[in-house]
Amino acid sequence: MLLASPFLFAAEAQMREGIVPFAGPPKEWVIYQASVRFSADQKHLAYICRLEKKFAVIFDGQMSATYDGISQDSPFLTPDGAHVAYRAFKGDKWYVVRDGKEGAAYQATSALFFSPDSKHLAYIAQKNKQEFVVVVDGTEKPGYSGVVKDSVLYSPDSARLGYITFKDKDKKLFLLLDGKLSPPYEELSRFIFSPDSKRYAYMAKRGNKWFMVVDGKEEGSSDMIGVYAFSPDSKRLAYTVKEGDTLRMVVDGKKGPAYDQMSNAAFSPDSRRIAYMAITDKLFSIILDGNKERSFDEIRFLNFSPDSKHCAYSARDGKKQFMVLDGKVGESYDSVDIPVFSADSQHLGFRAQKGEQWLVVVDKKEGKAFNNVSLPLFSPDAKHSAYLAQKGGTWIAVRDGEEGPAYGQLISPVWSPDSAHLAYIGGVSNTWWVLVDGQQAKTRFSSFVEGSLLIFDDPKHVRGLAMRFPGPEFVRYNLTLP
Repeated sequence: MLLASPFLFAAEAQMREGIVPFAGPPKEWVIYQASVRFSADQKHLAYICRLEKKFAVIFDGQMSATYDGISQDSPFLTPDGAHVAYRAFKGDKWYVVRDGKEGAAYQATSALFFSPDSKHLAYIAQKNKQEFVVVVDGTEKPGYSGVVKDSVLYSPDSARLGYITFKDKDKKLFLLLDGKLSPPYEELSRFIFSPDSKRYAYMAKRGNKWFMVVDGKEEGSSDMIGVYAFSPDSKRLAYTVKEGDTLRMVVDGKKGPAYDQMSNAAFSPDSRRIAYMAITDKLFSIILDGNKERSFDEIRFLNFSPDSKHCAYSARDGKKQFMVLDGKVGESYDSVDIPVFSADSQHLGFRAQKGEQWLVVVDKKEGKAFNNVSLPLFSPDAKHSAYLAQKGGTWIAVRDGEEGPAYGQLISPVWSPDSAHLAYIGGVSNTWWVLVDGQQAKTRFSSFVEGSLLIFDDPKHVRGLAMRFPGPEFVRYNLTLP
């Protein structure tokens, strides 16, 4: 039952609605629901459909040729959503089909890898029992005796491509990057590129020792190397090393103190600061910029502010939990969740539990207690905050402390770019609507596409992906604000 509320966040002026249906399959063809793929901009749709023993892909209403089968991980959309590819077989041969063009036949093919700029496609293919290749834009590159699954990686700028391969019977591993082979190793981890694409790193094992290989050069040796990451500006690299029974953090090639256990490193957005969690004698501490902060029984979530000046994390001592901001311990609660900063870095919010109730805390000020609450969502201008709250058997949106109308479920809250409007999706049983500033639009839907979000194109236009039954029929729903 929908519970009416007298509260509306904006005048009840009429909103204009528009529905753009996506093309469905031909009559009697059935959509394979798990294959449905929407582009990130919500403008393109691809899926597998079936009629008896024949399979095809439909992309933006255009149906492909039919095949004996299509891989369950297909179809693959480019990052910009404008192109589609999939893996299909006829008889005993596999093909990769890109924008309707069929590639060469192989005994087997891997998952497909598009470059970030959407211009290039790579995949692993097996030619025979002894020969593998990596196919890049239709051209075969050497894969020797085999290529490590999921090791194919494009650089962020799409100009570089690498993968891990092995040769002959000794199974030594090589990184093939930019067409050049690395030295052989007994083990070799997945490699990473720096954000600017100019650098790369991976860990490798020779004999009983592990090395960090950075830009082709080996750094030190240890019993084991943990997770590694470049800073946002690509100039710094951090990783953990195991030496006997202890772990150390290596930053810019320099080892830090030894601890019993250690988390991954987190760089600040400006790359100047670094934080990680260390454990000694079962006590947790944050090491921030090389300095050890006070110890707790447990530390969980850590975040830097967008301007990199502040660091917050949740911690526990005994049965009480706290939010720690810049080394200062806040009020105690039964549970404390992820710290959330506003875009201007001036506000900090989080969800916390008191007894059986949950509340949102913003700048140390507690909101009203509810059965459950979501994380706070700050507006782009950082002047407003909102969250979803469970009130008995219903959910409401709370904006700057004011409660909106109640629904059985609420999902996908989003602010408009000018921070003037808050949109979200509300549902009762199997009926769903879009709401803006607490005002419900007229059109109802059977569902909204799982995992999709509402998107503001500008301060007055919001859209989402919805479903109508029977069908299902997929539609792009457009809403224009007054």
